[in-house]
Amino acid sequence: MPQPLYEKNDAIFHEMMSHPALFTHPHPKKVLLIENEDNNILHEVLKHDHLAEIFFIGKKNPSIAGTHSNIHFYSNEDTGWIKKINPHSIDIIIHAAQSSPELLKNFFTLLAGDGILIQQSTSLFDMSAVKSLIEELKLAGFHDQKILNFPQPGFLSGWRSIIMATKQVNLKRIREKAIFARSFKTYYYNFDTHKASLVLPEFMREEGVI
Repeated sequence: MPQPLYEKNDAIFHEMMSHPALFTHPHPKKVLLIENEDNNILHEVLKHDHLAEIFFIGKKNPSIAGTHSNIHFYSNEDTGWIKKINPHSIDIIIHAAQSSPELLKNFFTLLAGDGILIQQSTSLFDMSAVKSLIEELKLAGFHDQKILNFPQPGFLSGWRSIIMATKQVNLKRIREKAIFARSFKTYYYNFDTHKASLVLPEFMREEGVI
């Protein structure tokens, strides 16, 4: 049966929230994922079978956790979940929800020195929101930020952005060989779409956002 159009539309977002960071970090082992909806980003993360631990924060324990002993579930209604994770221990944080200055500071504390944060953002046409998020990341201590932009037909203008930020070091080169050698299929993501997402349109360059 063909994949419904809305699932294809959402698949782009799920893949871009997961694979760019996982193929940029030099050796990701521990991932923290905060997801409020359908657990599809978790499914993308699980395609990377070398991960040692996945800390999943969501509405309910995903059924797939029963077949993956490396998943640790915490309810997002439990406001104390941050204290249950060791500081400076996480390689990648994927936050598929609205951020706040306090939460970004907590993420900074949880990340290891070469850690990467992927933060959900909005359309590139919402310039004030993108700029505000970049400033909040800087104030939280994140050393380097990059805007990734890609199509998502069902989202506002049809053009979405997310922010990838690092704690102490500049963002590394993409692990190109690992992308081409991956053992799983993707709908949208590949080496070229990863590279293309990092190219900003002229109106963003003129704004000097990053």
